[in-house]
Amino acid sequence: MKVFVIFLISYFSIICHVYSDMRIIKNGKILESKPYSIDEATLIVSLSKKIYICSVSNSITKCILSKERNTVN
Repeated sequence: MKVFVIFLISYFSIICHVYSDMRIIKNGKILESKPYSIDEATLIVSLSKKIYICSVSNSITKCILSKERNTVN
């Protein structure tokens, strides 16, 4: 039973993280894009006075908050 609960919590935390990354890309303003191939790119996204660096590979996304301040008007 404990294994099931741990699995369930892990599953939902991963799903929430994936949706938050997709929300950043969808609702943010893409400042810079560097494509590596048809399915892979690195994006610099501005959202809510913060800058995120996002890596997109096929349908997998990963965004991290940059330590640099947003100076874009």
